Amino acid sequence: MRSLIFIAAALLLSACSQDAAAPSAPEAGVAEQAAAVANTENDPAPTLPQTPAAPADALAGLAEPAPATPVPTQPVQQAVGDERDARMVGIWVNEDNINSGGGDFASYSTVMTMELYPDGRVLQYTESVGGGGDWSYDGGRTLDFDGQWRADGQTLYVYAAPLPDFTPVATYSFSGEYLVTQSDMGRLIWQRRG
Repeated sequence: MRSLIFIAAALLLSACSQDAAAPSAPEAGVAEQAAAVANTENDPAPTLPQTPAAPADALAGLAEPAPATPVPTQPVQQAVGDERDARMVGIWVNEDNINSGGGDFASYSTVMTMELYPDGRVLQYTESVGGGGDWSYDGGRTLDFDGQWRADGQTLYVYAAPLPDFTPVATYSFSGEYLVTQSDMGRLIWQRRG
């Protein structure tokens, strides 16, 4: 028991030999432990020193859930879902003519027709015809696609098989009465026919 008192006294002396300033948190803990050891002589059930409780406001933030990252309400492709540029409604025709020169004159024309309806339906047809001095060709009218369209003022979107969703197919602008599109087919000029 006497050795415990000497240890406690040594701990107290080392704590007191420090600066006269207020003890820091570790030094305060050493003094508390020394006092607890000294009291074991008279106290049959010694108690361990208590760690100071954390301030209430330090724990308050732990109880609140972290804010969730906002999730967009709609995917980007669906954001154009209800937009239809009314200026585009109608039947548009693009004609490409090739004429040969010289004595054996020949010509070949490809006509694409794009029908954009107010309810969102789109049809596109291609027809090719050609002829020369002793020949002629009529490829007939073939359906390129039948689907739905959307337009946001800059981009034309089409949803038709085999596309899985509305897909940007061309950028567009107007030049007077003409519709001008730019796509993987190049720059096309469309004239309104209806």
